[in-house]
Formats: sequence, structure tokens, C-alpha cells
Amino acid sequence: MTLPASEPIPLPEEELPPARRRRLRRMVIPERHDEQSAFLDALGERTTPGAEFFLSALLAGLVTGIALLLDSPALVVLAALLAPFMAPVLGMGVAGVAGSTGFLLRSLVSTLIGGLIFFLTGTLTGIPARLLALNGWVQLSYLLRLDGYSLLLLSLGTILSTVLLVRSTQQRPLVSSVAMAYALFLPLGAAGYGLTSGAPLPWYNGMVVFFIGLAVAALLGAVTLVIQGLRPLNGWSYLFTGAYMTVVVAALVIWLSGGIPVIQLPEMTAPQAPQASAPPSVNEQVTSTPAGALATPTLTATATVTGTATPTRTLIPTNTPTMTVTPQPTPVWARINVKGSNGAVIRAEPGYNAAIVKSLLNGIIVEVLNDVATADGATWVKIRTADGVEGWIVRALLATATPAPGW
Repeated sequence: MTLPASEPIPLPEEELPPARRRRLRRMVIPERHDEQSAFLDALGERTTPGAEFFLSALLAGLVTGIALLLDSPALVVLAALLAPFMAPVLGMGVAGVAGSTGFLLRSLVSTLIGGLIFFLTGTLTGIPARLLALNGWVQLSYLLRLDGYSLLLLSLGTILSTVLLVRSTQQRPLVSSVAMAYALFLPLGAAGYGLTSGAPLPWYNGMVVFFIGLAVAALLGAVTLVIQGLRPLNGWSYLFTGAYMTVVVAALVIWLSGGIPVIQLPEMTAPQAPQASAPPSVNEQVTSTPAGALATPTLTATATVTGTATPTRTLIPTNTPTMTVTPQPTPVWARINVKGSNGAVIRAEPGYNAAIVKSLLNGIIVEVLNDVATADGATWVKIRTADGVEGWIVRALLATATPAPGW
């Protein structure tokens, strides 16, 4: 005789219906049924990304590339607003409290795929920037920098998103998620753009910003959940949280010690004018002695013969040319001043079709040379940069700091 079991015997996973098996795999803690485990499972479902996460990442990544292509701050803001809800990043914090290795890996892989989409779209949009020789890099430099303001924005966004995620079971904290996307995904798009656009900035800095920010967000998410009363469930919880903290501390130490390059915009400082050597004194003369004459160290020499008579021999003075110093004109300095853009390019010859020698941002001081030419309906002047590069630029793009000769 078989006695009835006090509890129903669970079926093996392979015998469950497909929907039930998928539901079981998505659960953060499938084997526990207390109140906190059920709540963590609910948070896990809300932080599991769907297809809209990757579609939004594709759209926001394309807008990010276009924003960097046009160097437009307004489009950068639009890209952050179009970025997907950072559910898998918050899921890493949930996995840290629950101690679920599988859920942590799923959240991490989803985050990396979303970041890869941003990186690839930035790479594609950087190609036309190289072909068109565009040099607007202001927004790019902002996104590639790792500074305290970016970490503060990411921290506030992560803490607020985690708090709202726990307190509200219906709505997603989209506003605070925008701050997280700006500090995490947009630097990856900037890294891809910098890789292919030829910008003179360390493109890999965007990847450094992403991985450091990801560790910061995971750590703050887990700590915020603990502060709200969700205690760590097992030893894996402490291991994951300790790993997050180790990465964050190591990254901050490297950053503060100067191991991570700090990107700064070019400063608008005038180069130092070359110091002219002091002209020789009027008393300094060069004495030359014609061939056949006696070599004398001075202009005249007196030979005295001791005897009854003392005749004096006077030598004929030699020709003494005087070195004449030709005065040099005072250098003329001008500042790059392009209205409606961030800078200009200098070309090898006068004309819009001439080869580009170098690009300069607004505010850079250059030396104006005496050469002036007219080509393609514009007046061109020859300039020299602080590092000695010479080229031609349209005169209207310069604001002179000293009177310009012949203008």
C-alpha cells in the first residue's frame, strides 16, 4: 500500500511544459519560496531585457554616431533619451544580493551585447567622418573622459533607479535610467567613433569608462538593495559584492594615480613669441687682414727698435667691415575664429580643393605670414602654427590680435 505524499513531488525539468521551463530558467532563485526570494524573482523578471532593449540600443547607437559626426550636443541628449532601459545593469545588482550565478551571467551578457551595439554603430558612423575630414571633436572628448561628474551622474542614476524599481511594481524608472545610459553606453559609441574617425583622442578610453562604470553601477545597485532591507542570501552574494568592490577600488586607484589618461579640450593659449637674439654691440667689429700684410691682433701696431735712434714703423690700417643687423618685422598673431563651427582647416595651397594640412579648433593662436593670395573667390593668407606647420587659410576665419600687414 502506498501512502500519499504530504507535498506534491515536483516533476523533472525536462517533463515540464515549455513555458514552465522558460519561466523556471528566468527565475533568480528557483528553489526557494520565502517572501524575499519571491520578491527577488519578481525583480529578476523586471530586469530581464526583451527585444525592445536591443532595438532601442540600435536606434540610440545610430543617433549617438550622428551626434558625434555633427558634433551636436542636442543630438547627444537625444541619444541618451532614446537609450534602452538599463534593466540588465540593475539585474547585476539583483544577482549580487541573490547570489545567483546564472542570473548574473545573463544580465552581464545582455549588457555587453547592448554595449557592443553602441560600439559598432559608432564605428560605422566614424568612417564618413574620416572620409569627409571632419574635425568636430568637442562632444567626443566629453564622452571619452572619465571624471568625477560622470561617476556622480552614474551613481545618482543607479541609486534612484534601484529605489524606484523596488518601490514601484508597475512603472520603470526611465528618467534615472537616462543618466545611466549616458555614463555607460554613450562612451562605448564614442569609442567606436574615435576608432574609425581618425580623431586624435584615445578611443579606448570609452571602453575603460564603460567597464569601470559597470562595476560601480553593479556595486551601488546591490548596496542599495541591502539598505532597503533585502539581505544577501548566501555566500555567493558576498563574493559577487566583494568582486564588484574590488574592481571599483582598483579602477579608482589606477585613475587617481594617473594610469587612465585624462582627456582635455585644447586650451586657447597664445604661443610664446620667439625671443630675438640681442643685436651685436656697435663696438663689436670683425677685422680682416688682406693677404700679404702682417697679421696683427689690433687695428694698429707699433714696432720700437732700441738703439741710438728710435724709429717708429706705422702699419697701414686694414679694412674693417662692420656687421649690420637687419631689423625683422614684428610677428603678427591671429586667432582661429569660425562662427557656427568649432574650428577650421589649413591647406597646402590657396583654394578649397587643396590638400588639408592640419585642422585647428577655435581659439588656437597662429602666426600670420606676409603671403596673401586670392583663390575661389576668397582671400587666403599663409599662417604658421605653434609647432611650425605652415599652410593657407581663408582670411575671414581669423581674428587678428595685432595689426595685419597689407590687409
